[in-house]
Amino acid sequence: MSQKRRHAGGTLKRAAAAALTAALALPGAAAWARQIDDPVSVALETADEAGGVSVTLTFSRPPDYRMMESEARLRLVLRELVDEASRVDHRLSSDILRRIRFDRNRRGTEIVFYLGRGFETFSLTELADPFRIVLLFQGNEATPAIPMPLPGESAPDGEDPSSGWPDDQAPPREEGKRRPGEIRTIVIDPGHGGEEDGAIGRSGLKEKDLVLDLSQRLRDLLARDGLNVILTRDNDQSLDLPLRTALANHMRADLFISIHANFSGRASARGAETYFLSWDGQDEETDSLARREGAHAPSGGTPTGRIDLVLWEMAQAEHLGRSSRLAEHIQGEMNALAGIPSRGVKQAPFRVLVGAAMPAVLVEVGFLSNAEEESLLAGADYRNRVAAALAEAIERFRSESLREASSGGAFDGGGGHP
Repeated sequence: MSQKRRHAGGTLKRAAAAALTAALALPGAAAWARQIDDPVSVALETADEAGGVSVTLTFSRPPDYRMMESEARLRLVLRELVDEASRVDHRLSSDILRRIRFDRNRRGTEIVFYLGRGFETFSLTELADPFRIVLLFQGNEATPAIPMPLPGESAPDGEDPSSGWPDDQAPPREEGKRRPGEIRTIVIDPGHGGEEDGAIGRSGLKEKDLVLDLSQRLRDLLARDGLNVILTRDNDQSLDLPLRTALANHMRADLFISIHANFSGRASARGAETYFLSWDGQDEETDSLARREGAHAPSGGTPTGRIDLVLWEMAQAEHLGRSSRLAEHIQGEMNALAGIPSRGVKQAPFRVLVGAAMPAVLVEVGFLSNAEEESLLAGADYRNRVAAALAEAIERFRSESLREASSGGAFDGGGGHP
C-alpha cells in the first residue's frame, strides 16, 4: 500500500505538496514506454465522498507512473500507452474536480485532472490484485484522509458497500454531530490471523489466538461505554496489512489500535511495549521486531520508499503527537498491571500503522517467550485485566482530548466526522 499536492491539509499544505510531487517525479526502473502493440487498459470510476470526490483507476497491469502538477491541473503521467477503449473523457458536476481526460503523447499517456475552485488537497493510494490507483480530491473544508476502497467488487446500487470486510459485518459509518475532541469510533486490530500464527510460546499459545481474544474482550468493555468499536478481524482469518488501516479510514475512526504479543531471544524479557510509527526504529531491536511481525514499513532508500515516506508524512504527521500521548497512556496502564518498570514508549516502522488517518498505535501486551508471562496470558483472568487496562488508557485519552478541545488547546482529532 502507498498513500499521497497542491495544498496538503492542516499544517502540511504547500511544503508537503511540493515534497510529494518531487518524490512522485522520480524515474522508475522500467522502460519509459511499452511496445505499442501491448497497451494497458484502465477502468475509471468516480464517486462522491464526504467533502470530496474519489477516483479509482484499475489497471490491467501495474504501470510506471509519476504525478506532476501545473496550474489548476494534476497529471498522472504513465510511461506506456493506454488502449483506445479506455481513453474516455469524463466530465463531473463538482466544484472540486471538473474533468478527467486521457492525453496521448509520443512517450506514453497522461491522465489529466482538471481542478475546480473548491479544490484544496488530494491523496493517492496504491492497491494490488488488481493494481489500482485511488485518488481522493477534497474541498476547502475537508479533513485530510487517506482513501482505501473496500476489498472485493464494487457493491451494486442499493447494497451495503462495506460487504467484503471480515464476516461481511462492517457496520455503517457513524453519523451525527459531536463535541470538539470527542472520540466515538475505535478500530481494534488483532494482529496476524489465518496462516500467520505470529509468535508461539513454549506451551503452544499462539499470538493470533491470544490477541483476537484480547481484542474481543476490549471491544466488549468499550461498547459498554457507548463507543462504536470495530475489529479488523473477528475470527481466525488472514487479512492483508493495508486493509487493516483501510477499514479504519473507511469507518472514519478516531483511533486505531493494533494488538500483538512479543517474543525475544532473552527468556527473561517481560512486560508490555507500545509503539507509534516512525520510518526508522530507535534501535536494532525495534527494527527487528517490525521485521519479525512481517510488518516493516518501506525504507526511504528506493524511489518507492521515498514516495511512501512523503505519503505517510502527509497522512500521519499531524497525528503523531496524539499517537504518542495515546501510547503513553497505554504504556502507563500496562506497566501498572505488570508491576514492572516501564519498557517505554517507542517508535518503529510497523507497516500496519502506515496510512492511518488518525492517532494509531501498536501494543505488544507481553512476551510469549517468557514462561511466566505466557502462563499469565493464557488465563482468562489476566486477559480480562489486560483488556481493562487498555480500556482505562483509552478512557484517559478520551478525557484528555475533550479537555484540550474545550480549553482551546491543540487537538488533532481522528478520522471521524466533525
